[in-house]
Amino acid sequence: MKYRVKAAARELFYSRNDPKDRRLGELIPRAGIDETEKDTVVIIGVPEDRGITANKGRAGAAAAPDDIRRRLYRLTPGFSADFLRQRIIDAGNVVTAGLSLEEVHQAESEAVAAIVSRGGLPIVLGGGHDLTYPGVAGLVQGAQIGRDGLGLINVDAHLDVRSDEYGVNSGTSFYRALTQLPWQALCGGAFVEFGIQEQYNSPYYYNWVIGQGGHVITLREISERVMEFFLQALSLAGRGGRTIAVSLDIDAVRSTEAPGASASNPSGLKAPELDKIAYLAGRSVKVRYLDIMEVSPPLDEDHRTAALAASAIFSFIRGLCER
Repeated sequence: MKYRVKAAARELFYSRNDPKDRRLGELIPRAGIDETEKDTVVIIGVPEDRGITANKGRAGAAAAPDDIRRRLYRLTPGFSADFLRQRIIDAGNVVTAGLSLEEVHQAESEAVAAIVSRGGLPIVLGGGHDLTYPGVAGLVQGAQIGRDGLGLINVDAHLDVRSDEYGVNSGTSFYRALTQLPWQALCGGAFVEFGIQEQYNSPYYYNWVIGQGGHVITLREISERVMEFFLQALSLAGRGGRTIAVSLDIDAVRSTEAPGASASNPSGLKAPELDKIAYLAGRSVKVRYLDIMEVSPPLDEDHRTAALAASAIFSFIRGLCER
């Protein structure tokens, strides 16, 4: 099958040309989806932000996948030999030019399904948060996850459970996941909203999530016990042997550390806390999908937010190496 994916530009893969200081840009190759093998981590970008503008947000996240790559591929593999043994490839970006938003979603689902069906673990770089739904749908299809077989954690300042009655946008992903996934793969009790900020969410949508049986863990509740509460989120989502998908919206982090978010907020998680969350997600054998959304390079300062996203990806893979 020919996937609507284009290889990432070679210039994004940084090298110091120093064998004593190798960077991820030298260690992670560009490769096609068909080259995915069992237990391969596959990085794939979706440079698309029409879902954000449809939700009256600020454009810019379409530039995020490549900007995140620029920061990620300057990092070293760290101090663990296990990182070097982990197979990681970069499959490039889903093609968006000339496609409708619906067609982009379909192309993303097909790509993720193909990665998962080959035993790979996709890391999806967005893009608007509407892209989580097609990514998770691809996971369900690729892994053939049946009824109540999926757990889903949304790390976010916002609930993002708006109805898609008037069209898909960056606020509809988790409504769609709870109501439209194939085989009713996600039931309410396996859905966890994490880091939610009450002041930015309608009580109507909060009550809707609770009415579905979902769990809402607010920023106020978490306080300084982020790892403890995220382990609880993993337990809730993964109960009964469910496969878990984790979505990280960068606006869950406070704007002093993540200024380049599509909807930045003065309050939020601290950067090291996002790293801890990503690390714990990576360590969980039940997690088979990660995405990171809503980084907006035009709104960023000195690429700090893209660097934060890259650090979270590093932490996730670091945790994965300890499984």
